[in-house]
Amino acid sequence: MADVVICAAQSVTRAGLAAMATTATTEVIGQVDSVRSLSHWLQAQTADLVIVELASVDADNTATIIDLVETLPGEERISVLCLIEDIREDYEQSLFSQLLATGLVSLIPIDVSTGGLRSAIAAILSGFVILYPDVTEALFTQADSAFATHKSNDIEPLTLREIEVLNQLSNGSTNKAIAQTLNISEHTVKFHISAILSKLGVSSRTEAVAVGIRSGLVML
Repeated sequence: MADVVICAAQSVTRAGLAAMATTATTEVIGQVDSVRSLSHWLQAQTADLVIVELASVDADNTATIIDLVETLPGEERISVLCLIEDIREDYEQSLFSQLLATGLVSLIPIDVSTGGLRSAIAAILSGFVILYPDVTEALFTQADSAFATHKSNDIEPLTLREIEVLNQLSNGSTNKAIAQTLNISEHTVKFHISAILSKLGVSSRTEAVAVGIRSGLVML
């Protein structure tokens, strides 16, 4: 049984999400009204997945969520599923890219159906990161614009292993899933991702995949 925590500002929203997220294999064990409250909650208890209604994204919430998934000890790490509005501003795109760079945050529309939410939860608990097509399109539009001048001959060559890791990133795989697929440690995965970002001259996984696609390193 997977333990789930709901984070949403309004009690009626929390109740609705709790009902949607409760299945034969998942149990909602907590509900909080803000990302800050979520941080305090997780200091005393653990969960497998956090569902966050992120109707408005800001730097503080982004930083808190990143801290949640990156500062907990390895076996206590949790996945975060953010329900978001349409991505409208470059500022929001940048913040969402930072969340995705953790490898433990998924993004889906705030108006997702019950079936869609439950499918996303099942996939995340199996080790995947979920991005809905419209979310992916918005983020990759930003990346394409930012890196429109990238040419394949401007990119420092990647090793065969780095190319394998980059292609795993394009599938939305978490560090843990990549480690299992390639039979390497999570520490080694982090090392390769750091090298990939440096060689491609980017700061997030999303940007790395965008440049990889444009340069033919990522096979779609």
